[in-house]
Amino acid sequence: MNESLKSPEKWLSERFRRWIDSRSPRSHRIRLNQRRIYIVPTGYGFFWLLMVLLVFLVATNYSNSLAFGLCFFMLSLFQISMIHTWRNLAGITLVVRGAESVYAGEPVPVNLECLTEGRQRFSILMGWPESEMVSASFSHEHEQSLLAPEEQRGRFRPGRMLIKSIYPLGFFRTWTWVRLDCHSLIYPAPEEGIPLPEGNCGKGGERSLVKSGIDDFHGFRGYQETDSPSHVYWQGFAKTGELLTKQFDQPVGRELWFSLDQVAGYDLEKQLSILTGWCLYCERQRFSYGLTLGTQKLSPANGAVHLHKAFELLALYNVDDSDER
Repeated sequence: MNESLKSPEKWLSERFRRWIDSRSPRSHRIRLNQRRIYIVPTGYGFFWLLMVLLVFLVATNYSNSLAFGLCFFMLSLFQISMIHTWRNLAGITLVVRGAESVYAGEPVPVNLECLTEGRQRFSILMGWPESEMVSASFSHEHEQSLLAPEEQRGRFRPGRMLIKSIYPLGFFRTWTWVRLDCHSLIYPAPEEGIPLPEGNCGKGGERSLVKSGIDDFHGFRGYQETDSPSHVYWQGFAKTGELLTKQFDQPVGRELWFSLDQVAGYDLEKQLSILTGWCLYCERQRFSYGLTLGTQKLSPANGAVHLHKAFELLALYNVDDSDER
């Protein structure tokens, strides 16, 4: 058999997935309505119906009015439970308030706001089946933090999130799948402990810089009124009567360029992880560093903003932006 041919189970699974996705497009604000919510009886619900049938057969066989009343009461309770179970999810609006950027392989914290239309909601489970589900009950606007499963490097596009409930009696299970649109990134996992590359200040090179500062003693100069009293050479003034000011040099650090050529021999993800580790090391050492990835270039600098730009460049390098989940 040709391996390119899909099995019926896989074909049906993909068709069902595409159908679910067409009913639940990715969005940062999602309202749960009748188009999105599914409901079926639970095992306990089917058992309840079986009991209703048995009571009905007994009532019919013995013409027992009390048994008929019990049968109809049990059936009414079953139907009313279906309505309340569905209404427990209906009308909830989910708003994505943010998702943190993390390293590849780490769970992603996602912050949601649940709007309820002023109705009390009970025992609602939400989350991703691959991670821990969270149970919540709320009556007004509710902030909920969830952990999405680990993702690969690139833009964070979480898989389908499950929201379900069996409230109030457990006769029915209602659920929905939603696809959240979160604006965050998954950075390459940093590879620490790899020595920095050696070379000149060109590609992958480095350069040492020095400026006036307070670290290393350099010499003396004439006193100026704006000089700090702590830098005045008072011992010399006591001997010669001349005011002198101490001068110091402060190394600014090293300026480095990083590129994939410096980590040849590894696969792409390993290369990006090494570059990420180098960026973190330079940031801790206050070195200026730049990146060259293909046609993209980031000029040397340091600081939190520069580190974020470097991580963004590394996270999105050679990434397919198509949404397949």
